[in-house]
Amino acid sequence: MTNEDKILRLVLSDPNLSAFYEYNADDFRTVNDALGSENPVVAAVAKIIRGIKGNSDKGEQKEVYNEVFNYLNKNIL
Repeated sequence: MTNEDKILRLVLSDPNLSAFYEYNADDFRTVNDALGSENPVVAAVAKIIRGIKGNSDKGEQKEVYNEVFNYLNKNIL
């Protein structure tokens, strides 16, 4: 299990998040699993984790933000 996968599991295991967005955290063992999810919140969390990867470059963080923002707008609204 990679550090990305551990972070994903930690975030998705939040009981309030999983209850509100109706997913089972045990269904997503890896970031790749979550990226393929039909649940847009699960996929967005995975996109953030994959996109940031501990990078502090503001330009890359902005790209990740824009990607996730556009993805959520397209899939939730």
